[in-house]
Amino acid sequence: MLVELYAAPAVAAHPTESPVSNTVGELPEQEPSLSPDQLLGSFDSREDAITFAKEQLVDGGQHLTDTQSGMFNEHTHIEWLTLTTTRNDTPTHTTYYLVTDEGY
Repeated sequence: MLVELYAAPAVAAHPTESPVSNTVGELPEQEPSLSPDQLLGSFDSREDAITFAKEQLVDGGQHLTDTQSGMFNEHTHIEWLTLTTTRNDTPTHTTYYLVTDEGY
């Protein structure tokens, strides 16, 4: 299984809208999408992708305090991942998208 890790725009700690769903009937040019510019890497497993994201933050001098994730829905194979870090007692939420090729 291939897992792609994408940077997500700054959103709430628990994003509610999938970056590729069209649940409100937007026109195709208005539909949210994942950009190749946001791709951080491709990995052999979900765990490898999460480890990479964690290492990037810890290498940046931040202390990882929490990891949360969840599926948007069972049809898109996209999961949100939020890592909470602290630096100087200030918490920061960094959100990513994990996209799998499962089911294709």
